[in-house]
Amino acid sequence: MIRTCLSDTLTPLLSSVSTRSLAYGIKKDTFGYPIRPRDQETEEPPDSINRAIREAPPPPPVKQPHSYDQHTREGVLVYKQFLEDDQRNVRKLFTEGNKKFEGVVKQVEFQEGMRRTGLIGRKHGETRSFLRTGDVVLSTYLEIQDNHVMGCDPVFNHDREERLSMRLAAFEVENFEDVPLTQQKEFYSVGMTPKQVTHSFTITAEQALPVNYKLDVSHFFAGQYIDIRGLTINRGFQGVVRRWGYKGMGTFGGGKTHRRPGSISTQGLARVLKGKKLPGIMGNRPHTTRNAQILYANYEKRYIVVEGPVQGINGCFLFLSDSENKDPIQGPLLHYPTFLGDRTDLGTEIYDNRVVDPTERFEEVYQRRKDAQKY
Repeated sequence: MIRTCLSDTLTPLLSSVSTRSLAYGIKKDTFGYPIRPRDQETEEPPDSINRAIREAPPPPPVKQPHSYDQHTREGVLVYKQFLEDDQRNVRKLFTEGNKKFEGVVKQVEFQEGMRRTGLIGRKHGETRSFLRTGDVVLSTYLEIQDNHVMGCDPVFNHDREERLSMRLAAFEVENFEDVPLTQQKEFYSVGMTPKQVTHSFTITAEQALPVNYKLDVSHFFAGQYIDIRGLTINRGFQGVVRRWGYKGMGTFGGGKTHRRPGSISTQGLARVLKGKKLPGIMGNRPHTTRNAQILYANYEKRYIVVEGPVQGINGCFLFLSDSENKDPIQGPLLHYPTFLGDRTDLGTEIYDNRVVDPTERFEEVYQRRKDAQKY
């Protein structure tokens, strides 16, 4: 009797559930449980649904997070092409060199007050050089790769004389992905590949050069005096003994004050005077090495050797320019705005008259030194 009552009660419910499930497209078994998808036979949707899918409008375009102008978009395409070709051989783009500027850049005669551009270099260690007098001097290697002109902007000095600020870029980037797109745009807009460093030199209007003009080691000559600007080695936070050369206090009777600065003499003032020698950050400051003479230059390997030490660590970037103190002497000897002759006529290396050429025989050098000692 209980089974009869259950059947009479569940039969209309199962029929309603099956009817409702069919209405919603859900298949049920005889007991009203939904059939798992893997047990169902795949059925294609009706033609009406396929027609609606085909006639549906395309999705709206996805908005980019940043919008760039036409120069940057073209630059990105060029940048991708560079990656596909060869990242480490981007100098193939400049195989023409300065041939396209023949007739545009002309030699200018020297006049007092002229100022030409400098170059960007990189320090590569120190060595020693032998002079014809028998002396041995410390010298520094400076690498100078091709410097390319990015443009000129007008500036005014303290005398209100109009000058130009010529911006140069040097040292190719091995991986362009490390350069932000904002900087890539700046290089691609002037038609050159990204560089590691840029710098501006103040020049006179007669020494301006066109954009993309290439400067190399031939801009300087052996025996010339140059000024070298750069940052000193960063020593970090140092005490007064190392930073200012303090002698220090005694070892007995003074307590723990061996390397301390001691009294700073502020009685009555109640403040620290400006410029007081105290502990602090040492190094990493701009410094200029004046009147560094070029001992010899190698045009094939693109480096010069200057006499004396130069500030900065090995691999740091330096900015070379004509010596301001030697302008009256070496001014008429320079090439304005730069050397425009055939670079193959210069040879591989050029040595100053004071330096011993390693290719010379020792007997000739010894005899020349012996003759010089007679007088």
